[in-house]
Amino acid sequence: MNDEKREDDQKASNDTLTVLLNLAGPSPNIDKDVEDRVYANVRNAWSTSKTRSWSRPLLWALPVTLAASVLVVFGWQGPDAVPRAKPVASIVLVADPSGASGIGDHVYAGDVLDTSNGHGLTLALDDDISLRIDAHTLLKVDAANEFTLLAGQIYIDSGDRIHSDRHVTVMTAIGVVKDIGTQFSVRFDKADLSVAVREGRIDLSDGHQTHSARRGDKVTIRPGQSARFESVPIDGDQWNWAVALAPSFDIENRSLLDFLKWSSRELGMELVIESNSMRIEAMRSRLHGSVDGMSPLEAIDAVMSTTKFDYSIDDGAITIHE
Repeated sequence: MNDEKREDDQKASNDTLTVLLNLAGPSPNIDKDVEDRVYANVRNAWSTSKTRSWSRPLLWALPVTLAASVLVVFGWQGPDAVPRAKPVASIVLVADPSGASGIGDHVYAGDVLDTSNGHGLTLALDDDISLRIDAHTLLKVDAANEFTLLAGQIYIDSGDRIHSDRHVTVMTAIGVVKDIGTQFSVRFDKADLSVAVREGRIDLSDGHQTHSARRGDKVTIRPGQSARFESVPIDGDQWNWAVALAPSFDIENRSLLDFLKWSSRELGMELVIESNSMRIEAMRSRLHGSVDGMSPLEAIDAVMSTTKFDYSIDDGAITIHE
């Protein structure tokens, strides 16, 4: 009976892994032995994740507050289970037009976030780090600031300051990404890992070499092939999904300058203020109200209409003028 149970458990694990890998879509034409190695690496990471946090089998469960918005895989906790540790993140935005929401829910090390229902979401980590999960993505939370991307795409904004103790690490089956104070996206689809950098720098290791990418760079690696570098714009369509998941900026009693810095950063645009006197006045001007539910571009329009200034957007820059 024990052998039969182990076989059943193994089959269930394989079936689950197959479903998870299918989230990544069709795989490119690659050698069969390479594909098998990648599959084995992901399967090993998935199996390890189940034993790292829990000694009991995993159950797929939908917390009531997250129903219809995001699926979280939790470990089964019996009466003798050790209480869960401190949460490592919280959900601050769910792109669900139906109104179902998990906003405010905590995320713990060991949780797996699944947005295969088509609704992306945003996590707030310590140190004001924003992690945005695109639709049709599977992400495992390993620890504070450590994640395993099993399929799909994420975006991380770790701030515009470089701190040696606030790196975010994203692991995949074929490479590991570490940020150096930046905004960047990571996309993984079975055998193709690409990282695009909007600001700052990242280091990408494939186990043999470490590749660095900076603002405007995109680096792609595949098993058995050399890394491919290309240039990408830091604004525009490829970032729209991440901009749509930007957490709201609390403008109450904040300066106009703070708001303009936030909105231009979210849009990947340069902020240009035509004179020093205007910059000083923007720094002294205090805002009131709320821009909750607005995109950064909508928020700029709403806020600027309450000031004496005007603005224009052209050639990747937001220009403030009178």
